Amino acid sequence: MNKTTITDKQSLLDIAILTTGKAEQAMQIAIKNGLPLSEDVQPGTILQTPETIQNKQTVQYFNVNTIAPATALNEETIVNGGINYMGIEIDFIIS
Repeated sequence: MNKTTITDKQSLLDIAILTTGKAEQAMQIAIKNGLPLSEDVQPGTILQTPETIQNKQTVQYFNVNTIAPATALNEETIVNGGINYMGIEIDFIIS
């Protein structure tokens, strides 16, 4: 069993891709760690990860280029705007 420490803004999908090369392994990681798949994992959390690498090229690419995917959203990265946040006669006038 391997272990990985979560860094800022990493999701279980990021960890799956980083450690196994396949996003599909996120469910296995969630189950091994007793977490729901959509869990917002806190930085510093240590997770058990599979020993088997599914896609060696992907894992090598991240390691060689020292890239750690971090795609999780948090309150800082969510922008309150766009069509879902606009109100007729408040944000724009219809004539």
